[in-house]
Amino acid sequence: MTNTADKLQFTAMSDMELYRRLGRAVAKRRDELGMTQAEVATKLGLSRASLANLESGRQRIMVHQLFALVHALKLNSILELVPETWTPAEPLPEIKVTGGTVLSPQQQSSVESLLASAFAEEVLRKRNP
Repeated sequence: MTNTADKLQFTAMSDMELYRRLGRAVAKRRDELGMTQAEVATKLGLSRASLANLESGRQRIMVHQLFALVHALKLNSILELVPETWTPAEPLPEIKVTGGTVLSPQQQSSVESLLASAFAEEVLRKRNP
């Protein structure tokens, strides 16, 4: 079986560059729809200033707000707002999870492969509808 994640070229960028790109995509789509920042912000439960900061890449967004943003901007998928692939320019800090079941290295590798494959397949479907 070919791993679809191997077919993608991941772009290294800082997390702030990722937010700037997201913000530009949001502003562009909002302009295409002829909506004001205030109109979109109201649909998200944010202030207009918060949306302006998001559009400029100065403010991060929570996952549930990202889904609300997709709906407010009449899009089909989050993938229409974010780069298709992303690799952090600098190593991410290690996340330590406490409680629950600890995965063996083999189990962890399987989960990582499954997630990479799932996201890669979604990106490829978007590219080739």
